[in-house]
Amino acid sequence: MLVYHDVPQPVITDYTIKSFDSKIECMNYTWDNKVDMIDTLFEKHREKEGKKLKTFAFFCENRYVQLDEV
Repeated sequence: MLVYHDVPQPVITDYTIKSFDSKIECMNYTWDNKVDMIDTLFEKHREKEGKKLKTFAFFCENRYVQLDEV
């Protein structure tokens, strides 16, 4: 989640550079690679609508795609 000063609501930005098979794998990757992830975050999202990024958080979540039966 990204929070900008004076922007009405938080902005959620997905990390699409890598995907994970489990939440633990995501958490371990995040722990081991925060500096590189933060550099990328700042390059792409330091400002939104002229407002500076104030704070952010990393979190891992599960997402499932339900496929229709054939």
